[in-house]
Amino acid sequence: MEQADSLSLPTAAWETEYLEDIKVRRLVLELYDREHVAIRRYLSSLGVETETGREIIQETFLKLHQHLLNGGDQSNLRAWLYRVAHNLTRNWQSSFRTSKTDFLSDVTMTGDLPAHAVSAEDALLAAERTTRFRGALSQLSPAQRECLTLRAQGMKYREIAEVLNLSVSTVSENIGRGLEKLKELI
Repeated sequence: MEQADSLSLPTAAWETEYLEDIKVRRLVLELYDREHVAIRRYLSSLGVETETGREIIQETFLKLHQHLLNGGDQSNLRAWLYRVAHNLTRNWQSSFRTSKTDFLSDVTMTGDLPAHAVSAEDALLAAERTTRFRGALSQLSPAQRECLTLRAQGMKYREIAEVLNLSVSTVSENIGRGLEKLKELI
């Protein structure tokens, strides 16, 4: 009987590790389902093309998985994901020396296809509004643009501060000044 007891201990440890890994995988998949579209929109606003954005999102969630397996902090994983995606984007942009950005493609502006047919006049007006908005957005500072984009994603000032490594007061100032400038330009 002693031999059977000694065999059950490693199995129990293995089962615990396996169950912990399953919990981590479920959490990562749950966060992916909930956040990947919003993070993709954010990356698009930073000028990242679709294919590169997919790669950055994949790398972000792989880093999250590793972070959680290593017992990393789970207190604000949404901000953590944006921070990692932001840093990976900046690394990618500096490694390829890309400075040109194309802000907010038509898909990221709405996120959906129209539910009903739109008249030619409505389409023209919408295109004009989009062009005017993009022009105004491009005249903001990068910090104002990033703060406003993250706020539009539903993030709180504190979360934006974590993602961009800024103080909450700086985030508030960037959002306020950015909105004022957009009002003037639009």
